[in-house]
Amino acid sequence: MTPDIKLVAIDLDGTLLADNHSTDPANIAAIHQAEAQGVTVVICTGRPYPSANEVASQLGLTENPIISYNGALVRMPGDGEVLFSQSVPAELAEQVVQDCVERQLQIHYFLDDVMYVPRVSAGARLYRQRTGMQPVPAGDLRKFAGHSPTKILIFAGPEIVRRLRPEFESRYDGKLYVTTSMPEYLEFLHPDVSKGNALRALADQHGLDPSQTMAIGDLLNDLPMVEMAGVGVAVAHAEDTLKSAADYVTTSSERAVAEALERFVLNPA
Repeated sequence: MTPDIKLVAIDLDGTLLADNHSTDPANIAAIHQAEAQGVTVVICTGRPYPSANEVASQLGLTENPIISYNGALVRMPGDGEVLFSQSVPAELAEQVVQDCVERQLQIHYFLDDVMYVPRVSAGARLYRQRTGMQPVPAGDLRKFAGHSPTKILIFAGPEIVRRLRPEFESRYDGKLYVTTSMPEYLEFLHPDVSKGNALRALADQHGLDPSQTMAIGDLLNDLPMVEMAGVGVAVAHAEDTLKSAADYVTTSSERAVAEALERFVLNPA
């Protein structure tokens, strides 16, 4: 049966955007064609909202909600309405920060759309280069005890992240959602947060069944939405775990979004 896709969620880095932050014009053309057919296309990213909003503006995606912080914040573009927001409980945020301080791990602490860091390290500069978020040096981040950040991110080498992820998943099992959005990032969010849950909430808001949704991504943080969507798409270079869960794997990386939209939305078989 041909899927009746009405809502499409697209990851940014590694999916819609290449390493140089550009996108193939075919991807944007396909998105606008889908919107012209009445399909709602939303950005769904691990990036903070200000960064995601800037990309949406540059790409002309200014009418639909933006799913940011891996699903912790869903908001309309610009200074638009907050549709959904869920932060890390304060006591767990304190524990994560303490764990990171003791292990001398680089912390990025996202509170009220500001990225606080102990100091402007190489990791903070790389994050700024990738997302445009300005790091704000704050010294000892344990001073934020009592606050509920939107997320906490550890920056480390990919091999360290691979080692730490199962350890922290076990430590915070059922208490926090632990995921990776880039090989160097290990992220901590509210346990009910994920791209999949955010996409499901938007589908409910639009009166749609999950079968009427499509999700396109490439990394572990995209897994919940790829599994939840009626059509889950992994781009050609995606992690094997994501490819195994997807309904379709694109043949292209650069034009993955256009390929998926053309196959399932614009010219469904």
